[in-house]
Amino acid sequence: MISKMYFALCVLILLGCSKKISSNQVIGNWWSIEDDSIYFELYVNEHEWVVNHEDYGPFPYKYTLYSDSICIGEKKWAVEATDTSLVLSNQEEKFILYKLSLKESIFESWNDSLAFENFQEEFIRRYLHMPRKQRNYIDVTF
Repeated sequence: MISKMYFALCVLILLGCSKKISSNQVIGNWWSIEDDSIYFELYVNEHEWVVNHEDYGPFPYKYTLYSDSICIGEKKWAVEATDTSLVLSNQEEKFILYKLSLKESIFESWNDSLAFENFQEEFIRRYLHMPRKQRNYIDVTF
């Protein structure tokens, strides 16, 4: 009887020690550069994950957040989050994203065409004014 209680206690402790990701750690605005030096931003709210890509513009995805991973579209990613960075990785890729402070989110601008146009112009300005060193940054890939 004691061994079963000991086993159950150990399992609870191990499960409680796993890193869990909360939606508050993922929600926000993020930026990164792909391995081909293309700048992109991510905007995350409670329901959508929007990739704003230099070549394609904004593209929304639904996502599901689990304790240590996230499913975006049909891909599942392991997630590590801090106050300043978000790391997404799977067997093929790894993206390091950095926190981006914006005055207005893309979700607010979608309801007004002029606000959306201004948001996209700011997106281009952020890329063009990024220091050359960061613009040539290449993320680690597997």
